[in-house]
Amino acid sequence: MLGLYNTIMLPLRPIASIWGALRSGGADGGLEWRERRARTLPRCDPGGLWLHGSSVGEAQLVGLLARRMRELRPELPLSASAFTPTGRRQLPAPPDVDAAFFAPLDFRGLPGRVLDGLRPRLLVLVETELWPNLIQEADARGIPVVMVNARLAPERMGRYRRLSGLYRPLLLRLAAVAAQSDEDADRFRALGLAPRAVSVSGNVKYDLPAPEGDAAALRRRFALDEARPVLVAGSTGVGEESAVLDAFRTLAGDRPDLYLILAPRHPQRCAEVADALRKRGLAFLPLSAARGDVSQHDVLLVDTVGELAALYRLGTVAFVGGSLVPVGGHNLLEPANVGVPVLFGPHTHHVAEMAATLEREGAGIRVGDASTLAHETARLLDDPALRRGVAARATAVLEANRGALQRTIECILSALDAAAPDRAGADLP
Repeated sequence: MLGLYNTIMLPLRPIASIWGALRSGGADGGLEWRERRARTLPRCDPGGLWLHGSSVGEAQLVGLLARRMRELRPELPLSASAFTPTGRRQLPAPPDVDAAFFAPLDFRGLPGRVLDGLRPRLLVLVETELWPNLIQEADARGIPVVMVNARLAPERMGRYRRLSGLYRPLLLRLAAVAAQSDEDADRFRALGLAPRAVSVSGNVKYDLPAPEGDAAALRRRFALDEARPVLVAGSTGVGEESAVLDAFRTLAGDRPDLYLILAPRHPQRCAEVADALRKRGLAFLPLSAARGDVSQHDVLLVDTVGELAALYRLGTVAFVGGSLVPVGGHNLLEPANVGVPVLFGPHTHHVAEMAATLEREGAGIRVGDASTLAHETARLLDDPALRRGVAARATAVLEANRGALQRTIECILSALDAAAPDRAGADLP
């Protein structure tokens, strides 16, 4: 089945080459393409840990894991990779890791070049990074692969079963899986993974620290009055900004001082979002151009990466995107982590356990469309006691679910020590 996968992937190589040529004009684009083709290899001492997370959320967890590993094993070489450009920007930098880079494309032979260059003792994949060639080529070199914060969405189980000839051998090559929930663990076992290889760690996102800073300092930075209500809509996707803007205009009819902070999931989409703002007659300012006072505008458009978590502190109410459209939802805990009540849409299959817990505990509110988004936001804006209650219950949910980081680190250390060539006297860290 791996051979069939590579046969299907073969025609994509020239397409990838064209894509890479278009992106390689600048220094950053050129380096990205060389790393994706494994022409430029990361520099890191052998015998260490390679941590990989695809996009922004996973890359944040890579950073958390790397910093904890650095504390526990300061001499252990650490390298980190991501697949998406936004994820790459979120990867930790030295001294937290020794090397950070774009993961190679999953064409046969490319992951092997990186593995041969790094010579890691262990490869750690964050969440569901089932790249066939990466896993197979690591296994062929005797490099154990561990998957942490692992999840399998129930709606994808049919696909995994239909393609069991591809996925089951990949799963059997995993040395260990630390799953987010009992349900995720059961799904891994149902696909053929040995029960002893699967543990339940919980979701490491509950252990992500709150961003530095405070709301008052941010309000002063942007000259936003303490009493001015702010709606922060974060990680929005294609088709979602329209709903958010419709809700905002409805709300602003009764609350003309309402301010919107709008952060598309992918900053490269800001030009089209800016067009949508102009068509609605909304005055906006890109964050990259903000130099203090933003209060004369209706909207702050976040066109940068890495600042959303802190900007949630400005919110009176927050909405987390990828959920009004069938993307699957993004990290609902970021607003909760800074004491801001969170709303989210019906499509939360990527964060199903998180969404269900927040909704069950009255710590988050699910909405269905622009109309209900406006309605529920209005309720929260008009009722300070309700806002405080939702935020307090979210804080309680966070506290009750912490601890996954430590369990995940224990899983990694166990696999790392088992992979050592000589536990008693290896000259590796």
